Amino acid sequence: MDRSPLVSIIIPVYGTEDYLPGCIESVCGQSYKNTQIILVDDQSPDSCPEICDRYAEQDHRILVIHQENKGVSGARNTGIRHADGDYIMFVDSDDELYPNAVETLLNDAMEYDADVVSATKKVVDENDKVLKSCEDERCTVYREFEPLLLSLGGDSETNSACAKLFRATFFSGIGFEEGQNINEDGYFIFQCYMRKPVLVQHNVSVYQYNVRQSSGSRQAFSDKYLSMLYFCERKLQLIAEHCPQYTEQAYNMAVRTHLQFLDVLCRTTEKKYKALAKESVQTVRRLYRYHHPIHDHHRKLAWITAHGLYPLYKLAVRLKYFR
Repeated sequence: MDRSPLVSIIIPVYGTEDYLPGCIESVCGQSYKNTQIILVDDQSPDSCPEICDRYAEQDHRILVIHQENKGVSGARNTGIRHADGDYIMFVDSDDELYPNAVETLLNDAMEYDADVVSATKKVVDENDKVLKSCEDERCTVYREFEPLLLSLGGDSETNSACAKLFRATFFSGIGFEEGQNINEDGYFIFQCYMRKPVLVQHNVSVYQYNVRQSSGSRQAFSDKYLSMLYFCERKLQLIAEHCPQYTEQAYNMAVRTHLQFLDVLCRTTEKKYKALAKESVQTVRRLYRYHHPIHDHHRKLAWITAHGLYPLYKLAVRLKYFR
């Protein structure tokens, strides 16, 4: 590289005392050294605050911010406000970066003059079993509204702010929406892609996502899942206001989101969600012709829902998983 840009790495910290040291050490041990490491202690109730302070004493690049609890979005926004870097990355405090992660992403950013560089995650369970990995090293460059169409089409790499490098000036004025706990990453990325970035997708794992028992796919349904519908409506509004030429692609996104919502809704029998279930079913039926399923499960569930069979599907799922 002709110069050495500063990369700010923002790590929201809450309730991860068993994993935080490994996360911090993976970030401090990067092959690329010109980094600012921002640990945002979101009023963690365990020993995380002390762990953050201890590592800050050992490495001058670490800035620790202790704040009242605001959730992961609030912690990330705090990190953004304190970031001095030319580029910004996000890491979750129970995950890890591979040693060359920053160097790999920054090389891509410099080579292609990219606003966003996206790599893949290696997904590992608690027994160190690799659940997902992709390493073909292919780089693809997207421009103008191509990244937005990836997001609307359900591209899996648009769901997370992690394993990405952002040009700091590019998302000036964009933040994570606080008070929402599901899909906030995806909406943040969506807003970035509305700005027509130069996006590089590098098909190499630079980030280890550690699956914990507490993040299992069969957690009980709660109001937090309503964020899925909230962000869906926000996306539809933005498309209608700024990119009406992609209305049909937005309808496809809406069907996919409502199918995901109906799937998690199978975890509850509470009557207060009955009206929401009915609205989601109606949305799928109304927009069914715009749906382009990204996998066979959604193809089948869309057909089931569009033909009035969702109550039977929900009953079958509950009998199988929630007896």
